[in-house]
Amino acid sequence: MKGIIMAGGEGSRLRPLTCNLPKPMVPILNKPIMTYSIELLKSYGITDIGVTLQYMPEVIKNYFHDGSDYGVSMKYFIEETPLGTAGSVKNADSFLDETFIVISGDALTDINLKSAIDFHKEKGSIATLILKRVKVPLEYGVVVTNQDSSIQRFLEKPNWGEVFSDTANTGIYILEPEVLNYFEAGVKFDFSKDLFPLLMNKKRPMYGYVSDEYWCDIGSSQTYLSSHLDILSGNTKLLTPSQANKNNIFLGQGVQIDKDAIIEGPCYIGDYCRVYRDAYIGPYSAIGNNCSIGEGTSIKRSVLWDHVVLGNRVEVRSAVICDNVELKNRVSIFEGAVVGSSSKVRDDSTVNPAVKIWPYKTIEEKNIVSNNIIWGSKSSRYLFGKDGIHGTINAEITPHTISRIGAAYGAHLKPGKKVGISSDGNQASVMLKHSMISGLLSAGLEVFDAGQLTTPILRFTVKELALHGGVHIFSLPDKPDEYNIHILDENSGNLTASAERKIENLYLSDDYIMQASENIKRVHALSDIPIFYIRTILDSLNRQIIRKRKLKILLSSPSRMCNYVINKILGEAGCQIKLCSNNMEESMGSGEYDLGCSIEPACESFVLYDEKGSKIDKNNLQATISLIYLKDKPADSMVIPYTAPSTIEKLAQEHNCTINRAKTQRSNIMEQTLKHDEGKNTGKLFPLYFDAVYALAKLVELLSREDRSLSNLTQDIPVIYSKERAVHCPWSAKGQVMRTIIEEESRKDKDIELFEGIKINHENGWALVLPDTEEPVCRVYSEGLKEEYAEELAALYEKRINQINKDQ
Repeated sequence: MKGIIMAGGEGSRLRPLTCNLPKPMVPILNKPIMTYSIELLKSYGITDIGVTLQYMPEVIKNYFHDGSDYGVSMKYFIEETPLGTAGSVKNADSFLDETFIVISGDALTDINLKSAIDFHKEKGSIATLILKRVKVPLEYGVVVTNQDSSIQRFLEKPNWGEVFSDTANTGIYILEPEVLNYFEAGVKFDFSKDLFPLLMNKKRPMYGYVSDEYWCDIGSSQTYLSSHLDILSGNTKLLTPSQANKNNIFLGQGVQIDKDAIIEGPCYIGDYCRVYRDAYIGPYSAIGNNCSIGEGTSIKRSVLWDHVVLGNRVEVRSAVICDNVELKNRVSIFEGAVVGSSSKVRDDSTVNPAVKIWPYKTIEEKNIVSNNIIWGSKSSRYLFGKDGIHGTINAEITPHTISRIGAAYGAHLKPGKKVGISSDGNQASVMLKHSMISGLLSAGLEVFDAGQLTTPILRFTVKELALHGGVHIFSLPDKPDEYNIHILDENSGNLTASAERKIENLYLSDDYIMQASENIKRVHALSDIPIFYIRTILDSLNRQIIRKRKLKILLSSPSRMCNYVINKILGEAGCQIKLCSNNMEESMGSGEYDLGCSIEPACESFVLYDEKGSKIDKNNLQATISLIYLKDKPADSMVIPYTAPSTIEKLAQEHNCTINRAKTQRSNIMEQTLKHDEGKNTGKLFPLYFDAVYALAKLVELLSREDRSLSNLTQDIPVIYSKERAVHCPWSAKGQVMRTIIEEESRKDKDIELFEGIKINHENGWALVLPDTEEPVCRVYSEGLKEEYAEELAALYEKRINQINKDQ
C-alpha cells in the first residue's frame, strides 16, 4: 500500500506561526508536524509516500529530500494552482497504482492504520473515511453512518443548525485508485464537497471507520498549544516515555541547567539549551534547540521554538514564542499570545492575552501591547451571529473594531467595489458609521453614504444602484447600549455563511492589505433615497381600493424613518395612521382601530394585532404573510423556512402553489427567496419576508380588496397545533445529542429527514431537533393534529436531550 501526505496547506488560521513557513513545517516538540505523519505511515509498513505540495513547496522538499533519512521513499507532486483536496491527489495519479491511504501533513494522530485498512478490505469499500468523535465539530466535516458503518450523510464545516452528528471527518482516507477516474485532472475538486457526494450518488460502497484513538487538527494557536500538552501528558503514543529522565523531563543533547534552576516535568528541552540560575520551567512546556533562559525567568505551559533568548525575570504564560525571538529583561507574555519569528520585545514590556505579534517586529521598552502588531485580535470566537454582528457600544463594538470590520469586509469584496452604508438616527450609530466608512475606504472601496435609513431601504438602495454590498448600523431601543450591524451582499441579502466565515477569518487574523493613498476612493453622499423607496412601494399598490376602505392603523415603531415612510405610503393611500404611545395590546382593546402593527428595531418584521386587540401568534403571522403572497398570485411556488408550520403547505395547495423549504438561518432563507424572486421575475416574496413596511402595505391592500377584517382573514388559516422549546444543551454535547437521536430513531425505523437538524415524522405529527447557533440550547419544534400530540412530541424529545446530557 502507498501513502499520500497532503502538505499544500498555507495555514492562514495559524498565523503568525505560518508567516514564514508552510503549515506542515510548524514544529511540534522540535520537529515539523509532517514528520509525525511520515513516522506513522512507516510504522505500518507504508514506505512508498507521495507528497502533494502547493504553498512554499521548496521549504518542504529541501527539508525532507527523498525521505531516506526517515527510512521511506518520497516523491513530490506540486500544484501550480490550487486544485482542492481530491484534485491535489489526482495530480499524483501516475504514482497511485494500488490501494492508498491519504493523510494530512498538518494533523497529529496515532490512529491504528492497520485496523482501518483491515476494515476497508473487509467491507470491500471503494473509499473509507476514518472518523473521530469530537465535542465541537464546526471546523470539520460531520458524518452519519448506518448500522453497517456505510456512509449515510456528511456535510463540510456546518454551522450549529446543520450539525447532525459529533462524528468528524479526520481527513484520513483509504481509497481505491479507481476513485480518481470520476473526475478530470487539473480541475479543482474536493473530497468532501465533490468526490464523496458523487460516489454516494452512484451508490458506490463507502464506509466510515470510527476511531477512539488520538487525533488533533492543528487549526489554531490554541490547538497548537494543547497538542503539546496532549503529547507530554501521555495522551498519545507520539512520544516514547523511555526518552524521559526519572522526573519525566525530556532533555536534548548538551543542555546546561544551573543547579539553582527548577525544572518540573513533564516538559521538553531541546539540544544545547542554557537555563540560568533561579529560572523555572513548569510542566507541559516545550523548549526548542539553542535557547537561553535567563536568571529568574519563569515559563509555564508554553512553547518556545529554536534560538529564543529570554532575559532575566521574564514571564511566559501559555504562549508561543517563535524562532529567533529575543525577550529582554522583565518582559511578560500572557495566555494565548504569540510572538512571531525574529521579533524583539524590549525591557519591561507586556504582551496581553491573545495578542499576536507578526514576525520582524520590535516592541519598545515599557510598552503594554493590547492589540496585535500590526494586526489585531478579537476575544470572541465568532464575529457574526444569527442576524449580523451584535454587541455593546464601546465594549464589543468600538470605532476601532468597526473600522477593522470594514477593512475585512472590503478585503473580502476586493478594491474598487461599490458599497452603500447607512445608519439610524442615533448619534452613536452615526459615529460607528463613520468608522465603518474609514475601514471600507482603507480597503480601496468606493463608498455611497445613504444617510439615515432602515435595513430594508438600504437593501432597496443596493439593488437599485447595482452596488456590490451594503452596511446598516442601528441601535436597539429597549437596550440602549446594544447595536446591530447588517452587512449585505450584492443581491441585497445577508451574507452567506461561507462569506461570513471568510470575513471573520480576515478580521481575526487581520490578514488584509491597506491601500496606498492614491487608491483611496471618494465617499458619495446620496440624498432622497427614501423618496424613491416610497414611490416604488406606492406604485406597487392599488391605492384606489385602499382609499375606499380608509383603514385606521395603530402604529408602533422605534424608527423615525420607518414612521415617516409608513405615513407617506399609507397616508397617501388614504389610511389613518396613529402612533401608539402606550401599551399596544391595551390601546387595540378599545376597538377604535382596524389593525395594530408593532415594527421591530430592524424594520424587517412586525407583530400584528387584529381589530379585537388579539395578538397574531408567530405561526399564524407566518401564514398570514404567506397568504398575502398566495392571494396576489404572482407565481406557482414559494419559499418558506424549514420550521414554518405545515398550515402554509395547506394554504399553498388551495392556491395551486408548491412549497420549497429553506434552512432556517436568515442568510439561507434570503438566498433561496432572492433566487425564487429572480426566477419567477416577481420580486414580491423577498420584501414580504424582510421589509415590514412593504408587508404592512400589502396586508392593508389585501384587507381593502377583500373588504375583510384581520381576524376574519386569519380564519382562512387551517388549525395546526405546534410547540417550540429551548432545551439546555452544552456546546460540547450538541453533536453527540444529534448523533444519538439519529441512531435511536434509525433503529426504530422511523421516517427521518436530515435537511436541517433532525426531523422525525410520527403518525400524528412531527418533531424537529435543531441545535441553536448562538446559545447552548437545542430547539425542539413539534406539530400535531391535536394540541396534546404536539405537546407529547415536544416533551418526548426534551426528555431525550436531557437524558443524553445527563449520560454524558
